[in-house]
Amino acid sequence: MENATSSSNLTYETEIDKYLTIAILVIGVPGNILSLIIWMQKRMRHSSGYYLAALAVNDLIFLFMAQVLDVHDIWRTAKPLAFPVICQLFPVIYLALQALSPCLVLAFTTERYISICHPFKREEYCTIRRAKIVMLCLTVGCVLLTAVNGYFFAYAVYEGDTPDCGPRASVLNVSQIYQMVFEAIAFFIVPMTILVLNVLVIKEMRRLSRMEPTQMQGGSGQRTSATTVMLLAVSFYQIITTLPISVIYALRHEFKHDVQSQTQKSKEFELVFTIIKEYGITHYAFNFIIYMITGKMFRQEMKRLFLRPFTKLASRLPRDYSTLRTSVQSSKQKTWVSVNGNGVDKEKTATNETLL
Repeated sequence: MENATSSSNLTYETEIDKYLTIAILVIGVPGNILSLIIWMQKRMRHSSGYYLAALAVNDLIFLFMAQVLDVHDIWRTAKPLAFPVICQLFPVIYLALQALSPCLVLAFTTERYISICHPFKREEYCTIRRAKIVMLCLTVGCVLLTAVNGYFFAYAVYEGDTPDCGPRASVLNVSQIYQMVFEAIAFFIVPMTILVLNVLVIKEMRRLSRMEPTQMQGGSGQRTSATTVMLLAVSFYQIITTLPISVIYALRHEFKHDVQSQTQKSKEFELVFTIIKEYGITHYAFNFIIYMITGKMFRQEMKRLFLRPFTKLASRLPRDYSTLRTSVQSSKQKTWVSVNGNGVDKEKTATNETLL
């Protein structure tokens, strides 16, 4: 949908774009689904867990929408966006999700900064209720920020006689300025803010480890440190994948005339642009891998989740066997009771000692 009037001939760059997106989708969809399930487990429902669950939902929907956009612009086997209402609504939601992902990372990075650098304010600001309010505000804010795209895109006739979805010609210059501002906020200002907060968190953690080594080695200190390392890894990966996108999009505006002229220089730039764009999308798909590598509690919950059916089955088998054995033994228990000197064989009822 970046250029509805581009040629339909598939180039080397578009082939790379097609299949890299599919590979990212194959990794990201099951990864985000598993991440959502694990972060919604009872043991993982802390404030950071809610942020990461929301991030998984956001990234999952974005990956599906990215594939729809590829089908429309690159595969060209169908035109799922060539409908009046969908044409205006799709860019609003798509760009809102694109911006919401780094904003959610900024939110839990800010929370981790407060928790580490201002621990006395942790109880006030780092709560589940506040996390839900922040997520709602960020979602509404991103939608409002991208709502203008409902006017920038239009369902009209471009090349040929077939109507398509593309940028509205009358506001093309305004939409390009808006796009540059949007990219600067989502892919430069937000990641740089995350970077500054991460540097402050790392600096404070190093100071605490030198001043209070015994406290940092305790159970609570180890859990906090492990969670912080995992969140730092997620946020740093967000930074190194989004910053190159802001740079390459800015350069693409400079190379606009070369791209349209299809020179050798422009073709090389388009290849670099495609690779960096696909690399930037990976942060919507690879968080699950980061959780598995850096999150000890995440791995434990994953193991518990997969072993739960087998654990229930194993716990039931011994109970049934023990119940049967105890009942048989109890029925065989007898005692002799003397009544007026006569021996009477009287059966004594035993207590049922089952595990149920």
